[in-house]
Amino acid sequence: MNRIWITLVLACCLTLPGSAQSEITVTDQAGYTVTLKQPIEIITSVHGIATYYIYTLGGGDRLDTAYYIGVKTLSSASDSMLRWEPRLPELLAYGDPNIEEIVASGSELVLADGAQHEAIAEQLRELGIPVVLYRAETPSEMKEAIALTGTLLGPSAEDRAASFIADYERLVNTVSSDLSTLDEQARARVLFIGTSLTKAISGEMYQSSLIAAAGGICVTDVLFGSWNEVNLEQILLWNPQIIIIPPYGMIQPADILENPDWQVLDAVQSGRVYRMPRLIAPMDTPVPESLLGIAWMAKTFYPERVSLDLAQEIERFYTAYYGFELTDEEIGILSSP
Repeated sequence: MNRIWITLVLACCLTLPGSAQSEITVTDQAGYTVTLKQPIEIITSVHGIATYYIYTLGGGDRLDTAYYIGVKTLSSASDSMLRWEPRLPELLAYGDPNIEEIVASGSELVLADGAQHEAIAEQLRELGIPVVLYRAETPSEMKEAIALTGTLLGPSAEDRAASFIADYERLVNTVSSDLSTLDEQARARVLFIGTSLTKAISGEMYQSSLIAAAGGICVTDVLFGSWNEVNLEQILLWNPQIIIIPPYGMIQPADILENPDWQVLDAVQSGRVYRMPRLIAPMDTPVPESLLGIAWMAKTFYPERVSLDLAQEIERFYTAYYGFELTDEEIGILSSP
């Protein structure tokens, strides 16, 4: 069923000394109604995924404090990330959100995770600080989250949100069209593991949706919940043709390709074990860069069938949405399987 998260309920002008403000009322992805003064200039993001929505829509300069998915300390940030966001040493937060620091920052809006931050959100509301909760666990919910963020940031951001959603749908439709004549039996059987060799995604996770959008069949679609611990015997029964490792954790393709217990798998015998590349955000999570995650998977699964120019898509995304010019080396890293 379609769910419309963003409802512009009220827009009224308020006369303030030297400026005019308006108010908007939105419904966030947890179902809460939030009224916000416009424009919003100071934002705190305690949700490491929503932080990237702000950057994608041109609002990075409004962040006062932010969490970044996959970055728990400054030392874990890549050189590319530090070049992309020179203010990272000032902005980066990790650990449990600090209510006192959020209040002291003068934040006009806090972005939070609807699955983890309900209690924190309630405390902040009681202190008069607006909170918007995100719950984006599917591609459609991620696009809704982008549209919601555009409404929060104003007309220019709304236009960028619309452009991003159009780009996402264009890319998915291109892959679908390129693979439209591919028989179901010929589609790649894919195993996506986590931070250990026997930890696998479920059919309910975002990565499963990316595999499907890239034309693959996720062999763990029958699993439920979040990361599942599975045994090697089950993996041997699934016999994936391709194994994908996320761009975090310590596992490398050699850990599988050189493991004697895994040698009978089709993926190992053909050498099709890949670790996803990463530059800024991990492309397998519900961040805008997951658009590139689909493109990378599709070209990795079907290099001869998919017509996308991966390097061009990568350069386009970072230029249009992050305002970031990649080096040739960075484009090469993200373009390689």
